Amino acid sequence: MKQHYSTCSHRPAERARHWQDVIRSTYFDLQLAYADAANFEACLSSWQLGELSLSRLSSSPIAYRRQKPDHTEHEEQFLVSLPRQNPIRFSQMGRDAYCPAGHFILERSHDPYEFSYQRANNLWVLKIPGRLLRHHLRQPERYCALTLDGSHGMGALFASYLNQVGMQLEQGDESAHPLIGQQLLELFAACAEHNPAVLGTRTSSVRAAHLQRIEQYVRSRLADTTLNPEQIAQACRISTRYLHDLFGDTGQTFSQWLRDQRLEGARQTLGRHPQLSLAQIAYQWGFTDQSHFSRVFKLRYGHTPRETRQMQHDAHLANI
Repeated sequence: MKQHYSTCSHRPAERARHWQDVIRSTYFDLQLAYADAANFEACLSSWQLGELSLSRLSSSPIAYRRQKPDHTEHEEQFLVSLPRQNPIRFSQMGRDAYCPAGHFILERSHDPYEFSYQRANNLWVLKIPGRLLRHHLRQPERYCALTLDGSHGMGALFASYLNQVGMQLEQGDESAHPLIGQQLLELFAACAEHNPAVLGTRTSSVRAAHLQRIEQYVRSRLADTTLNPEQIAQACRISTRYLHDLFGDTGQTFSQWLRDQRLEGARQTLGRHPQLSLAQIAYQWGFTDQSHFSRVFKLRYGHTPRETRQMQHDAHLANI
């Protein structure tokens, strides 16, 4: 069954309270900050997909802030948000994400966060009970505030299927809802597990905890060109041999994983800071040789940094 909400039938003075109630009932309690409260407009449609729900949210620029959850909120929830029109910015657990249109991010209800967009936007939001996501994905909070690529591989399959499901629901086709929800959940878990930003292992929880500590340490020092396994092992209080053994679980070497993290950071910076030169971006993310940076970037994404920046610019103009 479809639920639909809009600010159109409310006077400007009533819209803030009305939209606060809509957001709380659809997702969970969030604090709202409007770029222009007097002229704010928004609408939201949502559908139940078994225990999951999918919503289409369109609104003027706005910022959502999640405070520390109230002790009465017992059930953990996760939101998968995919902007369709303009980028969003999201921060949680000490991580900051810039998510362009077509890509997606994961948000956790039990940790404070900030979510915003500075231009009118249109988003799909998939709400997943925490107990269901945890059944399919180990430690899902590790994937929060990371931009998940909706243009390649498993991420492209998830983003494409989410768009198709949403369009069918908007056209009135409400058949097989629980099955669709299960498929979306399994597909999201699969593409999250294939995300190169997170070190995956299906071995013991102790080894997984060590990998998580390594991730946190490395992500805060990606610009350090001297970063090496010995330094990381010492900081994480493990041996260098054990560090390399841990990476044996992931199917990547340490060097491969470190390079991919730097490349992804550079790719996001290309769109976020168009005033920076390619050389500045390369250096910022730990590449001392611009030609090497351009070469490995193309091998990873299929386009050079310059071509990628132009495509991001063209996509932005098309959405204005």
